[in-house]
Amino acid sequence: MGRPTTRVLLLTPPKHSMSPNFTNFKWNTVTDNTSEPYRVRASKAVEYVDWNALRIAAEEARNIPCTVGDQYGLGGRHVVREIVFDDDVHWIGRVNIPQVNFKAEELYLPNPVHHFWTATHAAEMQSEIDTMSFIREYTDIPIPEVFSYDTSATNPVGAPFMLMECFMGTCAMDMPESFQDIPSRFKLKYFKSEAAILVSVLDRID
Repeated sequence: MGRPTTRVLLLTPPKHSMSPNFTNFKWNTVTDNTSEPYRVRASKAVEYVDWNALRIAAEEARNIPCTVGDQYGLGGRHVVREIVFDDDVHWIGRVNIPQVNFKAEELYLPNPVHHFWTATHAAEMQSEIDTMSFIREYTDIPIPEVFSYDTSATNPVGAPFMLMECFMGTCAMDMPESFQDIPSRFKLKYFKSEAAILVSVLDRID
């Protein structure tokens, strides 16, 4: 699998600290309609991660104490949690999660990420990070900066992860009454913005 590649940002610790001021994002997790395999996967996705190890990784990246928030958001491949430093800088910790196990005889229990993570997965994650960095540098598309990461599944966190810039906003599909779709009153604005992003990318390719 090779050695994981890690980039860090080192800053001088502040003279004063403050209590964490979490954002309380409107993140989707599980609902009453979530099927049992996905419900079990969600629970284990949080349980399998060593969140204290992630906190330590963030603190080592900035040399500033931080706290990992209780709230988490769950997607198809990642779980995210907000990290707030003592100087009120906000990051997002994004960690890969297990695959869904649909076998009832195994109680839908998923295997930890390291059971299926391969060198190909690590290379794909590195490519994603490099692509994000390229788009940040050569376009005006808002892309979060990745400050630190580990593409291996055997690191102290227990899964591949990124520590990245926190954008203060809510995903369109997580908006209240969205029902996993863009709220109708925002659709025109949303698709115009999406089109502008695609045009910007195509201009760079040309």
